Amino acid sequence: MMLHRRAAQDARTPRRGEKTQPIFCTIFGAMMLVLVAEVLLLVISIYVTNVGGRLNQNAKDMLAMQVRNRVGYMQDLMQNAQDLTDLSDYIDRATLSMVNTGRLDLDALNTDSEQSSALLAAIAPELVNTLRARSVTGIFVVLNTEDLRLLDVGSGVPGIYLRDLDPDARPSEENADLLIERGSAAVVKALGITTDKSWQPVLCYYGLKDRGFFKEPFLRAYEDNARLSEEYYGRWTTSAYTISGDDRSAIAYSQPLILPDGTVYGVVGVELLTSYVQEKMPYAELQNEKSGAYFLVSTTADEDAEEFVVSKLVTSSQDSYALEAPESMMRCERRADGCWLNLHKRDYYAVAMPISLYSRNAPFSEEHWLLIGAVNSKTLFAFAQNVRNVLTAVVVGTLVLGILSSLLIAHKLARPVELLYHEVVDGQEKKKFPELSHTKIRELDRLADALTSLNSELLNNSTKFLRIMDMASVELGGYELRFDTGSVYVTDNFFSLLGEPQPADRFLSVRRFEETLTRIQLSRPCTTTERGDKLLTIRKDGQTRYVLLRVTKDWNVQVGLAEDVTIATLERLRIEHERDYDILTGLYNRQAFQRVCGELFEDPQQLGTAALLMMDLDNLKHINDTYGHDWGDQYIHRTGLCLAENTPAGTVVARLSGDEFMLLFYGYLNREQIREKVRILSDAMQKSVAVLPGGSELRISISGGMAWYPEDSRDMETLKKYADFALYQVKHSHKGCLQEFSMESYRREAQTAQLRRDFQQLLTEERVYYMFQPIFSAYDGRVVAYEALMRSDMERLCSPATIMKLAREQGALQEIERLTFFKSLETFDHLRSEGLVRRDALLFINSIASIALPQEDCEYMDSRWHELLRQVVIEITEEEAIDREAMEAKRRAPGFSGMFALDDYGSGYSNEGSLLELSPRFIKVDLTIIRGIDTDPDKQQIVQNIVAYAHPRSMQIIAEGVETAEELKKVLELGVDGLQGYFLAKPANIPTRIAPAARQIIENSHSSDCG
Repeated sequence: MMLHRRAAQDARTPRRGEKTQPIFCTIFGAMMLVLVAEVLLLVISIYVTNVGGRLNQNAKDMLAMQVRNRVGYMQDLMQNAQDLTDLSDYIDRATLSMVNTGRLDLDALNTDSEQSSALLAAIAPELVNTLRARSVTGIFVVLNTEDLRLLDVGSGVPGIYLRDLDPDARPSEENADLLIERGSAAVVKALGITTDKSWQPVLCYYGLKDRGFFKEPFLRAYEDNARLSEEYYGRWTTSAYTISGDDRSAIAYSQPLILPDGTVYGVVGVELLTSYVQEKMPYAELQNEKSGAYFLVSTTADEDAEEFVVSKLVTSSQDSYALEAPESMMRCERRADGCWLNLHKRDYYAVAMPISLYSRNAPFSEEHWLLIGAVNSKTLFAFAQNVRNVLTAVVVGTLVLGILSSLLIAHKLARPVELLYHEVVDGQEKKKFPELSHTKIRELDRLADALTSLNSELLNNSTKFLRIMDMASVELGGYELRFDTGSVYVTDNFFSLLGEPQPADRFLSVRRFEETLTRIQLSRPCTTTERGDKLLTIRKDGQTRYVLLRVTKDWNVQVGLAEDVTIATLERLRIEHERDYDILTGLYNRQAFQRVCGELFEDPQQLGTAALLMMDLDNLKHINDTYGHDWGDQYIHRTGLCLAENTPAGTVVARLSGDEFMLLFYGYLNREQIREKVRILSDAMQKSVAVLPGGSELRISISGGMAWYPEDSRDMETLKKYADFALYQVKHSHKGCLQEFSMESYRREAQTAQLRRDFQQLLTEERVYYMFQPIFSAYDGRVVAYEALMRSDMERLCSPATIMKLAREQGALQEIERLTFFKSLETFDHLRSEGLVRRDALLFINSIASIALPQEDCEYMDSRWHELLRQVVIEITEEEAIDREAMEAKRRAPGFSGMFALDDYGSGYSNEGSLLELSPRFIKVDLTIIRGIDTDPDKQQIVQNIVAYAHPRSMQIIAEGVETAEELKKVLELGVDGLQGYFLAKPANIPTRIAPAARQIIENSHSSDCG
């Protein structure tokens, strides 16, 4: 073996283009990737689970739940307080009673203190009872009948104002826990209740600008002429108020006092001290730190508005910012995550829920009351923020601990590997594989032992492999290129195996070797196999050899193997030739023809104008039968030779089967060029002869059909079908010729074939049904018989004539005969059972004169329709010649009545002969004779003759096809016995009665005869 190498570089030098790193960095990097992945997974889990967001939402939900519960309580409290209907009715009754008894004049109510005091004293006990029954801190009545807009500011208004500072406490005896804030001395004396320090005898009117607690309901009812009931005008004050001389703020509900006649004479109402309301709104329930706040507010803004302003009436909180919130202009903002308040530049999350106090159509229904629960956002979401901080600390701690652990583990794992590495490098420098130390790591120790063992085995195997290559029967050569070291290893016979001399330079570089190998491949025929190997054809000293070059590349090493595959390649070429070529003619076989044509049809530009010619030998069977198959093979061989020699280069020629050939002419500009080539081929075929035994010569006779591309089709299989059709036309008309495909003939043949298929379907599925046309007596117009007429629901076979024509062509007359008898008898029997036809009427069934049903069919009909068969008249058509045996079989059929009718008399084969041979009971004159008989003397004479012949022999004449009144009159005049035609009745599934006009003519005819 010859060795070409360059000086090897140090094994410790990294491979070209390869980045290397210490094992410590590799292990540390891998562990850091795992650590980062774990931390990312933790962070993603926290993000996906949205712990902070869920905790925030939980805090919001809890706040909303508290506010919802408190809203229900406050709504019940205020609705119960404003239910003053019973008290108002009581005051109205007391007032009417005093007015009716003359003790009270409503017009003097404002000016006469005695009258107003009397009324107030009368209703005061009921006011006390109501105050006790309601959870309110005060109750009042204000009397006034004048227009407040005309009342002087500062003037006194009579009324009474009672207050209970602790309504939830148990009532004391003699009302000691109550105070009178306003009321005259007479009223105070009458009640015996202590007056408050701010007591005054009357309520002071401060004008319209001071909205107060009683003006709005009174004015609204007064201006509205009290059209609504009292409770509809009720209203809660939308701002807290205090009464003169008292610093305790309150909110109040008041409604007008209205007599039945619509007189508004004051207001009645209740008050809730704001301190009492604050007790009913405990802010401590909103947040553990007691940092929440309740706001009882009112607003006229839309509840769904993104931003709205509310008027604060009551605040329950110890949060200074909430307490200092503006009373009249507190703004609420709706965001995607809820409702928010900004108090002194601090965000408060709020839950605002409505308190329903007014009816929808009440005058003050535009004033909405809300209960707002609000908590500072930092306080509300503090727990979620603490959780986020803890999770962040966990992530950071995990990352730091992981980095320190990774450093320690990487150092522990890398040290034993570095020890082995240094031992190997020392052994390489000493040109001796070392004994590797044990690291007490099982896998590394096993690796060291395996490397030592592998090194020894590698040396032994390389020696054995070289010996095997020298002893192999197939010549092999090879090379190895190492791109990292630049070394080249080549066997001694590699270049000679490729037909090249040994290079003069013994030390080849990688680049020089690759250039030499490329030059060898370019200078010789070279093909690429399916596996990507190179097959080189080496021609030298008159001999041809085939060498297979396999190249594999693994990282920085390329290995090539050259193998002499001459014997295997020659065998493969022989097999491929036998696979693609017909042995007898040397032409393509069917598979090769299909493959080559398929490739051509995938590229239409190559085809241009093309023609597919299918040819068939005419005399091959005669030669095989007469002279033997060996001479038939010579005939085929001569034909193949003629085809190969007389077709242009590039024409695809193939023998498909025994006597069938196929040619594809392609790449032409027009049809005429191809026709010229085909004409030359046809002339050559006519001149070509095959020598037969005895020296006689036989000219080659071949028929062909040709289809055009792209005019006839662009599809190979369709072209073959068209060419085969054209060949079929030639073979069945004039052999030895070539004929082009005709689409018109193809469609005509396809239509005929479809009719045949439809006819077979008709027979198989019995797709026929029968209609019945009545036959009437010419004497009285009654129905004497019905003729069964065949019909089909198949579109192409709607005509009975078409069905009969196909039956004759396909030899299916007997099937039609059987179908006719069975179907007509079955249908007519059903009509008889339903009472839709005359039971005693005869049934005319058309029968084919040359066909008789088998005996078993006749016996079946007799067993099933025995009674009906005695009324059957077999109607023999003149379209078929009468077969005597068939007619005799019809006569002898079991159960048959024996009655025959000769149909279509006047047309067909031989009328008189059929008449004499059949001796029928009925003769049906053909419609061609009846048509226009009223104006044609010749037709009249024919009918007269047949009537004269029939009546003495007890035969009856039936006129068919009567379609006009004149025709009916004429045949009656000529003496016919039966009438049938559209003028009397048309065929139908259920036969109809005779037409009235036809019956009238028949009756008139016999009336005239009698006269």
